[in-house]
Order: sequence, then structure tokens, then C-alpha cells
Amino acid sequence: MHAMAKKIADSLFLLLGALSFVATVQGQDQSDCGLPENSNYTEESTGINYISDANFIDSGVSKTVSPQDKTTHPQYFTYLRSFSNGIRNYCRINVTSVTRYLIRASFLYGNYDGLNKLPEFDLYLGVHF
Repeated sequence: MHAMAKKIADSLFLLLGALSFVATVQGQDQSDCGLPENSNYTEESTGINYISDANFIDSGVSKTVSPQDKTTHPQYFTYLRSFSNGIRNYCRINVTSVTRYLIRASFLYGNYDGLNKLPEFDLYLGVHF
């Protein structure tokens, strides 16, 4: 497998608020933020196994996107974690020194709150905007 394709295939998906946050964790299960605790599934199109984000975060509320968005987007966009309290909310990702990680972010609002209004938020990796 081409090295770049492998890096992309080894991605960890986390839904934060109304976003999907992706970080590479080589050879490990991928986390789906908002997925109910002790839940998992395998994405049919990629074969990637997803687990709940419950062990990575202590805040936010799990939500589900609108029924329409469930049918038109990949399964990892079904759940999300909404943060309505606090100035900053954190997701812990355990990393290993001298290991490279690919971090991508994908965003889907999915009208989870029925307001039909896109949220506004800032995204930081560590202390970096």
C-alpha cells in the first residue's frame, strides 16, 4: 500500500461539537466522538473499526444528526458531541514520542439541534490555533 494512503487509512475519527476530528493512531481502533459508550461498528466502505470516544473526553453531550443526514453521509458522521458549556472543551489523544500523526478535521452540522443554524467554534491542537 502506498505510504500516504496507509497514513490516511489509519485515521482516528472524533466528532467534537458539530465537527469530525481525525487523527492518525497507527494500527488502533478509531474513535467516533458522540458514539454511545461501549458501542462500536466497522465502516463498510473502509473496513475501519470505530469505538466510542467515552475514554477520551469528560464533557459534552452525545447527539445524533438529522435522519436526512444519516442517509446521505458516512456512518462516522451519525453521532457527534455537542459542547454548550464552558469556554474550552478537551479531547485527550494519547501520543507516543517520535511518532508521526496525521490530523484532519471534517465538519458536518447535521442539524442535530433542530435550529438549522451552523455553529461557530475555534479548533486548537494543543495550544496552537
